[in-house]
Amino acid sequence: MDEVERRIRRFMPLGGNAPIVRLKPGELFFDPKPHRLATLLGSCVAVCLWDERRRMGGMTHSLIPSGGKEVLHATDASIRELVQRMVRAGCSTVMMRAKLFGGFSPLKGFGVQKSIGAANIESAVEVLEDYGIAIVAQEILGDGGIVIYQDTETGEVNGRLISPIRHAADP
Repeated sequence: MDEVERRIRRFMPLGGNAPIVRLKPGELFFDPKPHRLATLLGSCVAVCLWDERRRMGGMTHSLIPSGGKEVLHATDASIRELVQRMVRAGCSTVMMRAKLFGGFSPLKGFGVQKSIGAANIESAVEVLEDYGIAIVAQEILGDGGIVIYQDTETGEVNGRLISPIRHAADP
């Protein structure tokens, strides 16, 4: 077990014995079996989907708003792929609920005002609306970042905000 995995286990707020999977930028995860997922976001976006009836869920971690159908680091393509995988496993878009996170501006303290994060959020909302999937929770467009933890069996998602980077002259 490496240091990152030890830290994830130590800080994991979700109980249980389900395996823990850490998503890196550009990845998505879905498995019909229960898992506990974790990811760290700044301007990237995570979409956590959960089907209440089937008690299955998954997560995307995307870097850019849009891309080709095979570009899973793109918000639109990764959400479509996650929905398709869940539907193939017997889930229904009617029963799916989404929780949306990220799109932050971690460098705002350095005067970087324009963020790709807002475009990532816009793309996610558009795709979820196309599928008719309700967004039931969100923590978006802030400063800094957030660590997200999802239990794919219960649909529970917890987050821990991370303070933004501050310029040395800031108090």
